[in-house]
Amino acid sequence: MPLGRRRNGPLFKESAERTQVRHSEPRFDQRQLNDVQRELEKEQGKAARLAGFMGRLNSFGISPAGQVPQREFADTFVDSVHALLDADQVILFRTDPGTLDFVPSAARGFSPEILSRLRVRAGEGALGRAAQSLKTTAQSSPAAGSNGEDFLTAPYLIIPLVSQARCAGLLLVAKPRDGSFGSEARELASLFAAQAALVQEDHALYEDLERLREQTLRSLGRAIEAKDVTTHRHSDRTRALVRAVAQEISLPESLIRQIEWGAFLHDIGKIGVEDAILKKTGPLTVEEYAEMKKHPAIGLRIVQPLSFLRPAGAIVLYHQEWYNGTGYPEGLAGEEIPLGARIVQIIDAWDAMTSDRPYRKAMPKAAAITELRRQAGTQFDPKVVEFFLRVIERLEREGIPTTEERPTATIEN
Repeated sequence: MPLGRRRNGPLFKESAERTQVRHSEPRFDQRQLNDVQRELEKEQGKAARLAGFMGRLNSFGISPAGQVPQREFADTFVDSVHALLDADQVILFRTDPGTLDFVPSAARGFSPEILSRLRVRAGEGALGRAAQSLKTTAQSSPAAGSNGEDFLTAPYLIIPLVSQARCAGLLLVAKPRDGSFGSEARELASLFAAQAALVQEDHALYEDLERLREQTLRSLGRAIEAKDVTTHRHSDRTRALVRAVAQEISLPESLIRQIEWGAFLHDIGKIGVEDAILKKTGPLTVEEYAEMKKHPAIGLRIVQPLSFLRPAGAIVLYHQEWYNGTGYPEGLAGEEIPLGARIVQIIDAWDAMTSDRPYRKAMPKAAAITELRRQAGTQFDPKVVEFFLRVIERLEREGIPTTEERPTATIEN
């Protein structure tokens, strides 16, 4: 019986085991497979949305143009939290640098009245305690003793934005649509809070740097005015008009800022010119004029060591060049002259013509406009002159001063 022995032998036993294993495998019907597929697609969609939102949030650091779009970041952030956590109420708080209280930066699901009076102090109320402890607060049911926090609707999460071991802000998420915050929602909220803390830290550092830069500019501006009192607030007026003209031309913000700085400091080199020459009420001699012509190069040497002012150095150096090539210090012509210097040159001339000087009274605006048009193509870039005059006309219509404001005479009875 060879066949019988084989049936009772190892070969038959192995085949039977394979059949038995096959029969013991779980069996899915099509409906179950469809459910699994939908759940998988749902999770993949959630992951894709999260990656997209996090990518957008990550882009809201300091831009290459030096801009810090804080409002845009805050709005995008609360929209992202609102969508991914499926919560009706979200508030992102930032630190008020003046009081160190926490104030809303952006929100969803709260009335403007509530947001306008909402301030959080460290240690006070649920929000303040979370800020002080640097720990997440999760409340699943209404808590007694709300300490004025009647806007809090349980369930809610309060997550501190921790940066360098201090609270840089708070994230409040409340009223989840499915009735509770699970562990996944809490982890996701913590992830968002960590991202917000990094971006707000960038913003804070940038604001500190900007304040330091502005203080440096102001100090240099005061030095100019102390040296040449006849041009009091000339730098401020020039800077303001430069921004308006640059915006009219639709220049990028990064370039506008450079031109602004150059406008504010274009006369910084006069610090190195003798007082007798700066304050002289009569015409300058040939020798005195030669000394005055050194001030652009002196100014360049002053601003060059400051890295953030180096791009403005070209404006400081070339703001006395003429469009026809007869200016100084290098005799540049036309578009060889940097655009910022061409803008500043026109505004500098406008402010000089419409301001009182020791050697003459201010020129009427109409006469100054005529002079700018007359010198277009000779001293000034004709296209920039037209942009400037459009700005002057618009500002005058809006009631914004475009010249030195002089006290009006009073009539005595």
